[in-house]
Amino acid sequence: MKKFILVILTGIITSLFIFPFNLPITADINTKMVIAAVGLALFFLDMLQNREFVISKDFLMFSIICILVSVWTFLVITINNTVDTSYAQYLVSAWVWMGGAYTVVWLIRTVHGKASVELIGQYMVFVCVAQCILAYAMTLFPSLKSFVDSLMGDAAEFMGPAKDRIYGLGAALDPSGLRFAAVLVILAHLIHKTNSDTNRVLEAFYIFAFIIISIIGNMISRTTIIGVGLALFYWILLLFIEKRQRYLSGFWVTASICLLVSLGLIILLYQTNYYFRNNLRFGFEGFFSLAEKGYWETNSTNILKGMVVWPESLKTWIIGDGLFFNSQGTPDRFGQLETGFYMDTDIGYLRFIFYFGGVGLLLLTGVFVRITSTCCRQFSKHSLLFILILLVNLLGWVKVSSDIIMIFAPFFVLACINVKEQTE
Repeated sequence: MKKFILVILTGIITSLFIFPFNLPITADINTKMVIAAVGLALFFLDMLQNREFVISKDFLMFSIICILVSVWTFLVITINNTVDTSYAQYLVSAWVWMGGAYTVVWLIRTVHGKASVELIGQYMVFVCVAQCILAYAMTLFPSLKSFVDSLMGDAAEFMGPAKDRIYGLGAALDPSGLRFAAVLVILAHLIHKTNSDTNRVLEAFYIFAFIIISIIGNMISRTTIIGVGLALFYWILLLFIEKRQRYLSGFWVTASICLLVSLGLIILLYQTNYYFRNNLRFGFEGFFSLAEKGYWETNSTNILKGMVVWPESLKTWIIGDGLFFNSQGTPDRFGQLETGFYMDTDIGYLRFIFYFGGVGLLLLTGVFVRITSTCCRQFSKHSLLFILILLVNLLGWVKVSSDIIMIFAPFFVLACINVKEQTE
């Protein structure tokens, strides 16, 4: 019972880290910052206990690239004479994420006696499934929705643009969609590593989790579809690379049963539940358009097409204009200035180029390439997984400027403190 409670507590802390939100008591501190502060204290306690202070070379190189991003940002805004410091403190932001990740890894090691890629992945899956179930449950129980909103306090205002879209505890819009997408890739990897013959129940749980995140995750944010596509690509790739018999027998039998059960439940809810039907149509608008109109179309895709604006000068391509947001704004319904996106584009790659140019974009990309290379080297049998997570990040920038450093961070911290995997 004690371990069960500790597992749940670790899952809650992991959720507050992956899906942070501002604390009700103050708008300046969010859950990620609190967890990072705990991580910093734990790090120094561990150093004192081991009587040595060691910084991983990989973490040092990662920090240097983050410093370059910050320094380049200062140069850009100085040259362009702007005051938009969105990425000027990138090093601090990255360290905060890593500090929070240290807490998550420390808790997992304490509760389970070890930390591994598989365990970290399982906690992320648990968190995302819980967020999806919570998001849908909030449509059924208004009192639950009120309670969740009260936990976030004023932070619930970030849900404003979501309008009628469902959301979880700190999980909403495209940023959450990218995190769901990355976890779907992790799930695909966990399913691949599970032995169908000896862990049929665990494999079935993974498949149901995959279906839940794929369906409800897309209701929350259609960016989740990136993970669905990459996961299917991963399985097809493995089918040709490994030619393992399990993909022709046990796995597909379990997957077919889970899919049929889920499909039956989806059809039932679609026919009987108004909220589920509307949210399903939103989440899979393109598929419904294709079936009903004969062509693929979504409102967000049409909006995205109108956001394609290319830089007009070589200077902008190289060093950008130093603006991530519009410098001019109009009062919103709260009486505050609403700046909006610079050049009215929310496309990640274009926002980065307009902000700090191609050089800044390359430096920022270098941060995630460095994390990926470290994880691939330290956990070689999971290399393909980390490459796919990187792809989620890079593909996500086609739509938004959010990244998934919070997904990378626990794996990177695990690699940097050189904790050997104990799960084969």
